Amino acid sequence: MNIICAICGTSLTATDFSIEKNKLADGGYLCAECFVKAIRINKNLFNTLDQFYFAEITGMFLKNKIEEGNNQNISGNSYAYEAPGRLDEIKDQIVSLNARLSIFVNEEVKELENVLDIGENLLAIAECIYLQNNREGIIFATPRRVVFIDKKILGGVVRNEFPLYDIISVEHTENLLYSILKINIKGASAEFKLHNKSDGRTFTNVVNGNIQYPERYQQAQRRDVQAFRHDIPGLVQESVYNADKETSQTVFEQLEKLGKLRETGVLTEEEFTEQKKKLLERL
Repeated sequence: MNIICAICGTSLTATDFSIEKNKLADGGYLCAECFVKAIRINKNLFNTLDQFYFAEITGMFLKNKIEEGNNQNISGNSYAYEAPGRLDEIKDQIVSLNARLSIFVNEEVKELENVLDIGENLLAIAECIYLQNNREGIIFATPRRVVFIDKKILGGVVRNEFPLYDIISVEHTENLLYSILKINIKGASAEFKLHNKSDGRTFTNVVNGNIQYPERYQQAQRRDVQAFRHDIPGLVQESVYNADKETSQTVFEQLEKLGKLRETGVLTEEEFTEQKKKLLERL
């Protein structure tokens, strides 16, 4: 089994292990590139890395990245105006949920723009640690799924998704400062340590409520289908399709969205195959 870098997720090579000082206190390892970057942030890590845990090292990386971003803003002479977009809408939803998220998950929040589908809204969100892999990130619930994401420091995203139809139940236990959320799925379970203890109760009520009243999920599915078909009218009404205006990039984006709807059970395998064939004919 390959050992991967705790920061960037790349498989470690013999060269990486030759460093001999790249092991973390919790047993993880850093590749040579991440080890060098860590030393640039804190020279003392060259001899003391084994005294620090994964969360502490990622905190150093994030703090350094934030400081670099602040310095760039101070030295810049001009600012570009950006019109409100999908990310602004998502942030408004987070505010309305009274979610308490720290600056250390800013990158994960930005990634929500790529993870959430069109018309998919947040019902709950929290900062957490996924206890199965000890990664820190955010967990969120929508009317049709629960998802954990961790945006890696050097790019890429760790993502674990639990569709609502696979979830049997959700339960939580509260401690003095945090809560443990347990998601029971078919044949297994997943546990998360939520930094705010009240978040466990919120997730339990939201997800179990949607399981108990599946029509909410079905309504969400119908909204997803309507949004999807509105976004890709060619899948429903071929007559409005104009081959001169369609690009291969657009087709591939539509294929990706089509695959998501099949994965979540919105489209059957037959419907997926039929629509996929229509899209591929346009290339």
